[in-house]
Amino acid sequence: MSLLAAVLITTLVWAVLFVAFLVAVRGRWLARFHRGFFIQIGIALLGVALMATSVVGVWGYFAARQVLDDDLEIQMQDIGKLVEGQVAHDLERIERQMNSLGNSLAAARAKGVSTAELKGFLAAAQSFETNYVQMRFIDGDGTILAETRTVQSSGEPMNRIGIAYNQEGKPFVSDAYYSDTFKREILLVSLPIKDENGKVTSMIMSRFDLAAEFAELIKDATFNQSGFATLVDGDGQIIAHPDSSRLEEDVSDWPAVQAARQSNDTGALVAKNKSGQNRLYVYRAIRNPSTVGNNKPWVLLTEVDRDEELAGLRRLRRELGFGVMLVLICGLLIAHQVSTSVTEPLERLGDFAKRIGTGDLTTRTTIAGRDVSGRLSERLNDMANGLQERDHVKEVFGRYIATQVSDKILKGEVNLGGESKRVTILFSDIRNFTGMSESMAPQQVVSFLNDYFSEMVDAVFEHGGVLDKFMGDGLMAVFGSVEDTEHEMGAVRAALRMRALLAKINGVRAVSGIPPIAIGIGIHTDACIVGNIGSRKRLEYTVVGDGVNTSSRLQALNKEYGTTILISETTYEKIKDHFDCRQMPDAQLRGKTKNLHFYEVLNSKVVAAPVPEYA
Repeated sequence: MSLLAAVLITTLVWAVLFVAFLVAVRGRWLARFHRGFFIQIGIALLGVALMATSVVGVWGYFAARQVLDDDLEIQMQDIGKLVEGQVAHDLERIERQMNSLGNSLAAARAKGVSTAELKGFLAAAQSFETNYVQMRFIDGDGTILAETRTVQSSGEPMNRIGIAYNQEGKPFVSDAYYSDTFKREILLVSLPIKDENGKVTSMIMSRFDLAAEFAELIKDATFNQSGFATLVDGDGQIIAHPDSSRLEEDVSDWPAVQAARQSNDTGALVAKNKSGQNRLYVYRAIRNPSTVGNNKPWVLLTEVDRDEELAGLRRLRRELGFGVMLVLICGLLIAHQVSTSVTEPLERLGDFAKRIGTGDLTTRTTIAGRDVSGRLSERLNDMANGLQERDHVKEVFGRYIATQVSDKILKGEVNLGGESKRVTILFSDIRNFTGMSESMAPQQVVSFLNDYFSEMVDAVFEHGGVLDKFMGDGLMAVFGSVEDTEHEMGAVRAALRMRALLAKINGVRAVSGIPPIAIGIGIHTDACIVGNIGSRKRLEYTVVGDGVNTSSRLQALNKEYGTTILISETTYEKIKDHFDCRQMPDAQLRGKTKNLHFYEVLNSKVVAAPVPEYA
């Protein structure tokens, strides 16, 4: 895989993961987990760290591997130049030596030197250059005049092509061939010897052992611990190798040999050797010294264990992995601190909202700062102050009107104008309060009325009534002005509850030696105007109509008849099945032309709803 492909694939994978993470963040997939924010921050930080290290790591790994391969190619080019230079130098040296030797032999022959002496000259020359495995001095017609060998000859014939070229007066360097006799890569060199007229009089030929020439050079060319160089001839056979047992081995089908001959240049590839091991082959084509015959280029190969070559990179990769682990740990710590700095204030704000929800309006948050949490804390404290103020207003408001009305007014659900509604009006008054108050101090009067009205108003509120107003020692309550319920039933139940509470008050007074008090209650149901009535600066939520006067006059009749609770006929028609009532004599109210039918409420026919016990 190339460097560009590896980086592109790594980048593409991270791009897909990045898009998936963005979708997860926008879709709040991690919100289902309690530590979802920490997971999200952790993934973001670790993802960025891993993305950066992986892209840089992949790029660095492949770049470093490419550098190693390039370095081997450079070394191979250097060795190739040495080999090519050695071949050129050897050819020049051989030609110079043989030319000098040939002239000497020609001069000696002209003086009548014997064949034995000519052979001695050849042997002496061969002793100085051991790589000459065979030397021949030949007459112009092809007759061998003198010959030396370093190995047993198989009687192979003289190279006729070389003789023909020499007879024409041309210097000739033959092809390098693999000799069955010498079992070495032998270079056959043939030179003509001419007289002063330019006529070829004789020839000198030699076989030179090139393999021995390159053996030392190849032996010293090592790479890493197990890498070595190999020289392959034009026939694809190994002619130089550190392991002499591999000489003559045919490697023409090796991918590196074929690639070198196709490209005729330097390159590298990874392939398996004959043992199945993964090896890196760096190849370089070298000019074949042969001038005839098989002139395919020689190939110089470097064979290196791929795992050994990449051992340093793998160590670096392990160190990089260790560094990545440290980065991940640091990222998790940072993610934990960042998420804690965000979630801890939010959890405290959540606890604050929970306390507010339970009704504790005195609680406040203590999160300071100008960040989002700090600003939100400030707004929530303002909200708590507003709720506390609203609750205080509601509490104060509730002292004057029913809680239901105060809630609806504060919520904006009460009509601030007037409307006609059928309601039940209750008037209550203390009998002979004027005379009783004359014997009491003003503070005592106020204290008594506060205690008394607290009980009476609770009875009104308990059964859905709205406190309309206090009138001295009396009060006026309206049922059905806010909610369209069975307001007649509520008003009568409130009256019975007020009578029961009065008995409790009188019990306390009796213990203290104070005379009991009596009250009168009048209840009437009629259509009235309900709404906010008053000036522009002050409004009062009340009812207006003839029904109010009728209820007030009905309450006053209790004094004449010695009763406590009197109701009109319109109220009686709605509650007669639920309460025991006694019809009273008809009476004509002041300002009325018709007699009024009214009833005294004695008791309830059914068990009333349980009411709170008072200490």
